[in-house]
Amino acid sequence: MKNMNLICGLISLLAVSMSFSANAEGDPKIGKTRAAICAGCHGHDGIGLGPEFPNLAGQKQPYLIKQLRAFRSGERVNPTMKAMASSLHEEDIKNITAYFSSLARSPSTPIAAKHAATIKASRIEFPNTVYVTMKKSGTVETFPDETVWSGGPNMLYNALTPDGKMLLATSPSSNSVYVFDAQSGHQLAVILVGKAPKGVKVSPNGKFAYVSNQDSADVSVIALDVLKVVDTIKVEKGPHNVRFTRNGKLAYVTLQGGAGIGVINTAQRKMVRVIPVPGITGPHNMDLSPDESILYVRDFVHHVAVLELKSGNVKKVITVGNGHGGIDVSPDGRFVATGAIGDDFVSVINPQTFAVTNITVGNGPHGIRSSVDGRWIYVTVTKDNLVAVIDTNTMQVVKKIAVGKFPFWIAVKDNQ
Repeated sequence: MKNMNLICGLISLLAVSMSFSANAEGDPKIGKTRAAICAGCHGHDGIGLGPEFPNLAGQKQPYLIKQLRAFRSGERVNPTMKAMASSLHEEDIKNITAYFSSLARSPSTPIAAKHAATIKASRIEFPNTVYVTMKKSGTVETFPDETVWSGGPNMLYNALTPDGKMLLATSPSSNSVYVFDAQSGHQLAVILVGKAPKGVKVSPNGKFAYVSNQDSADVSVIALDVLKVVDTIKVEKGPHNVRFTRNGKLAYVTLQGGAGIGVINTAQRKMVRVIPVPGITGPHNMDLSPDESILYVRDFVHHVAVLELKSGNVKKVITVGNGHGGIDVSPDGRFVATGAIGDDFVSVINPQTFAVTNITVGNGPHGIRSSVDGRWIYVTVTKDNLVAVIDTNTMQVVKKIAVGKFPFWIAVKDNQ
């Protein structure tokens, strides 16, 4: 009888297991496409890009499903994962977890950009020096000279001082900002800030840098004359990036936790208002129109919101590529360009009509900036390890330049 009970118990467990497996199955091929939105932290091959990002490759599917559901419901608290998971339906979760659980646990061989290996940058398309952070390489590369500077772990966002003398780059793995001499690449300082620093911007007068610390829900204020943190501004959950107004009196901060856009009074060093941005998921990056009446907000999924700052109303929500990405309004206001790490194209938006032109650049475009004259658009292509250059006269890619591992963000003097 005992043996019979044991057999029945095993059969029952097997039935439950089979039922769970059937419900959880999913399609790894579909999941691979949808999982591209995870690449910015967990890598295109499911191997985390820093010690704070767990490897997803080879994890058991039931475990991954449980965690995604917990992030979606708020049972587990993380602003980035909340923004990502809230956009997922049950079928998405099954497909994505089926994909990651099917991967090998060891890192894949880096993708070689052989077709770009002999293509060099030139002063024609890089009339001013352009700086690109390499997330996985932990370096900064300059163009057109193509010099490489050693940085810290997980080099992420970067910004130039208005005089072009210093470059700052965030390292969320070390909770630090690295400061470089922008001419020589010499490291001037490594400054501890808050938890998981992401975006960094320099005030128009060049005196201060604001750093968005995503995991500590605050903004560090660095005095650039002494290269030290002199203040910390508390904000809502998930601050991701900052944008100053031209006069430096206000700084807008994307609150990826979902609250919207925080407005910081820089004289008071205090967040004085939050502007909701309905219609998008997790405000990620942003840029201002030349007259500063409109804030273009890129979300974590596939939208750009056109936010009228005076009224606080969203004028339009525009569908763009999948996943998160950078966004840039050309200095002349002629176009708005945004990346899409989960796709192979960037979207160029006409700010008068909101018509969208999609330009194929390669797998995983994220960082995006135009030249000061608006002639060129520079794009970091994270999966293919390229910097793509678009001629805005023809809206065609004219160069793809091989770079280090996981090119992420771009700094261009006078277009911050």
